[in-house]
Amino acid sequence: MLDTLLTFNIYLFYGLVFFTIGCVIAFRNLRLSQLAIASALPALAAFGFIHAFHEWSELYIQLMAPHTPMLWWSEMKILRVLKLWFSFLAMAWFAWKMLVITGLARKPWALASLAVAQAVFVLHLVASFPLMELDAFLKLAAQLTRWIFGLGASAVAGLAMIYYARQQYQERQLAGHYFGYCGLALIAYGLAAGLLSSQAGLWVPALRTLCAFAILVTLYQALKIFDKEREAQIEAQQRQLFRGEKMRAMGELASGIAHEIKTPLSYATLGCDLLDKQLPNEGPHQRQIARIRKGLDRATHISQEVLHFARQSEQPDRVFPLEPVIQSALELMGHRLKGFTVHRSLAPNLQVSGDPVKLEEVLINLISNAIDASGDQKRLEIHTEAAGERIRIQVRDYGSGVPEAKQAEILRPFFTTKDNGTGLGLAISQQIVQQHQGELSLHNWLHGLCVTIHLPRSLA
Repeated sequence: MLDTLLTFNIYLFYGLVFFTIGCVIAFRNLRLSQLAIASALPALAAFGFIHAFHEWSELYIQLMAPHTPMLWWSEMKILRVLKLWFSFLAMAWFAWKMLVITGLARKPWALASLAVAQAVFVLHLVASFPLMELDAFLKLAAQLTRWIFGLGASAVAGLAMIYYARQQYQERQLAGHYFGYCGLALIAYGLAAGLLSSQAGLWVPALRTLCAFAILVTLYQALKIFDKEREAQIEAQQRQLFRGEKMRAMGELASGIAHEIKTPLSYATLGCDLLDKQLPNEGPHQRQIARIRKGLDRATHISQEVLHFARQSEQPDRVFPLEPVIQSALELMGHRLKGFTVHRSLAPNLQVSGDPVKLEEVLINLISNAIDASGDQKRLEIHTEAAGERIRIQVRDYGSGVPEAKQAEILRPFFTTKDNGTGLGLAISQQIVQQHQGELSLHNWLHGLCVTIHLPRSLA
C-alpha cells in the first residue's frame, strides 16, 4: 500500500512538472520577441505537455495493471511504446530547432549524425521484428526510443542550449547563463530517462522528477530574459515616440526655414543668371559670379540635407535578405569605385526586418565616406556575419582613420571633417539604423576606419 501511494505521488508530481514546463512557455507572449530562441520554445512546450500526458497515463497503467485482462495486455504495451516515442519526438523537434538557431545545423556532422541515428533506429527495429517475440520486440523498441530519442535528443538540445547561452553571454544579454543551466538539466534528464530503467526501482522516476524540476526552475529563470526584452522594447518605443515628436517639431521648423530660404535663394540664382547673360563671357566678374553661384548651390544643398535629417518616415515591416542590398549599393557606387579593390566577405542567408531602401542609403553613405577617406591605397572591405541574435555589418577603409578625440563627435549633426561636407551623412545613417532597432559605431583598425552596424537578425 505504501509503495502504491509513493508511486502515485511520484508519477503525479513527475507529470505535473512537465505540464508546468509547457504552461510556463505557452502562457508567455513570445510573438513580439526578437530573440531567436522564441521560435524553438513552442517545441519544448509541446514536449512538456505530451510528456506530462505520457507520465500520467503511465501512472494510470501501473495502477490499473493488476485489473487489466491479459487479452488487452499486448495492446497496452504497444500503446506505451508509441506514446513514449511520440513524447520524445517533440524533444527531437526542439533539438533540431535549437541546432538551426545556433547555426550548428549547417555543420556537416549535425545532419549526418541525425541521419545515422534515425537509420540505426529504423533498421534495427525492421531487422529485429521477424526474429523476436512481441514482448521482447516492444522492450527493444522502448529501449532504442529512450537511447536515441530520449538520451540523444535531450543531449543535443542541452548542448545546443549551452552553446546558445554562450552566444548570449558574448552579446551581454541578461539571464543568458540560465539557458546554459537549463541545457545541463536537459542533459541530466536525458541520461536519467535514456540509460536508467524504471524497473530498477522507484528511485529512477524520482531522479527523473528531480531532473525535470531542475529543467523547470532554470527555464523559468531563463525566460525572464523575455521580460527584460519587453521592458527594453517599451523603453525603445517611448524613446522612439519622444524622438518622433522631437523630429516632427524639428521638421516643421526646418520646413518653414527651408521655405523662407528657398525664395531668396531662387531670386539670387536668377540674378546670377541674368548677370551672366548681360556681362561679357571673359573677365574677373565671371569668377565672382561663379563663386556666388557655388555659395547659393551650397546653401540649397544644406537646406535639403536639413529637411532630410528632420523628416522621419515610417518603416514598413518587411523581412528581406541583406546581401542583395549590399550588392545594389556597390553597383550604385560603381562610378566612384573605379580603380578601387572591394573585398567582400558576406555571410549567406542573413535576413533583417525594415526598409531595404533606407538601409541601402546607409550603405551608400558609408561606402562614399570610405572612398573619400581612402589614401593612395584604393581599397575597402565589407564584411557581414551572424552574431547570435544580431547581424554585424562592417565597412572598412584604408585611410588615415579618425582621431579618438573626434570619434564621439563625428556622429553628431553638422560635424564634418570634409571641406564641402554638411556633417549630416553619418547622423542620418545613425538615425536610420536606430529606426531599425540597431546600433552604429566606429573605431580605427589597422589600416583606417571601421564603421560597424548591428541589426536584429530575422529568422522568418
